[in-house]
Amino acid sequence: MRQLVDVVSAMPGCSKSEALRAAGLKTRGPGSGRELNRAIAAGLIIVEHERANLTRLFAGERDRKRWRLAREALKAGTPAGRVVELWADIAALDAASWSTPTPHV
Repeated sequence: MRQLVDVVSAMPGCSKSEALRAAGLKTRGPGSGRELNRAIAAGLIIVEHERANLTRLFAGERDRKRWRLAREALKAGTPAGRVVELWADIAALDAASWSTPTPHV
């Protein structure tokens, strides 16, 4: 489970199959995803359902918020002023996370 949490922490917004592949676990067949489901049930990984058949995984609420902000900033058609605001919000999140120590689980 710890390896999956580390993978999701390094790759915020990844899908379940991407996380399993990166951790070297099987993505299909009996028992596939068991470790990931245990980590989710234990509250170590946050799941967001983007669509019925696509989930996004995050190690914490800050990662989810940062991923959403970056995704909006990189979306085609976003006005330049809004992009500047979004990147300022991302910088503030990053600065806050570096200044406050996070406890290890």
